[in-house]
Amino acid sequence: MKFQIFAATLAGMMTLSAWADDAHAAAVKTIALNQNVHVLEGQGGNIAVIEGKNGLTVVDTQFADSYPDIKKAIGNISPKPVRYVINTHGHNDHTNGNASFMADYQPTIIAHHNTTELMKAFNQTAKTPNTLPYLTFEKSLSLHVDEPVRLTYFARAHTNGDIIVHLPQSNIIHAGDILFFGRFPFIDVKNGGTIDGMINGLNGVLALADERTKIIAGHGKVASKAEVQKHTAMLTTIRDRIAKLKQQGKTLAQIQASRPAKEWEKSHNWNFINHEKLVESVYQSLP
Repeated sequence: MKFQIFAATLAGMMTLSAWADDAHAAAVKTIALNQNVHVLEGQGGNIAVIEGKNGLTVVDTQFADSYPDIKKAIGNISPKPVRYVINTHGHNDHTNGNASFMADYQPTIIAHHNTTELMKAFNQTAKTPNTLPYLTFEKSLSLHVDEPVRLTYFARAHTNGDIIVHLPQSNIIHAGDILFFGRFPFIDVKNGGTIDGMINGLNGVLALADERTKIIAGHGKVASKAEVQKHTAMLTTIRDRIAKLKQQGKTLAQIQASRPAKEWEKSHNWNFINHEKLVESVYQSLP
């Protein structure tokens, strides 16, 4: 996707930053998944901190304004330096803290190559200068930080730059924003997101998981395989209903009025994505 297309939707990304800030305005909370892997919840996407013998790997960096609290929380986990930063995709609420990490630790920043273009458009301000990925890849990448870390790309999911981070030894997966758990997902159609890609990504997560796997959502609590299966079935049902009506020639307004997500409206509507917005993004992303 061309830079001009990204730039044209800058205002939309500013709205995204606003919802993330509002939806997650809370002090950083640390959750231990095992001795070496922790989750940080706060403003923006959930962060994973992976401790190795010689340093830390951080998955996503939230907002620059939250960095002092994030740094303190990481210091309470371990005094070791941050060696790697992995960005699951390019949205501000997952990458805006990159520059602060770079200033303090000079880590290697890793992401899918499509993420670079998204960050160029949306993550550069006078207050938080853009810090782009140094190491990018096409389909997959493996690291070893005392345990294997496997990065896998899923095309046209939440955006067109989404990766998941799999720790097979710890049996943990960071799904990034392929998984909005307990709420309707944001599908960034303007930046390559599609419902079919999101479902494909979720099925990719499920293929790696067993009943003991801990799955870190981009937004929402840590989930089990059974919970992600239920979430994926919900999205598949909604997708199939909308696709059938679209094939029949129904307009977006008519499909919204039919309420194809009605069973989940009460439990999954939230301040940024309600059922009508979900239906709109699914409709727009279907052929």
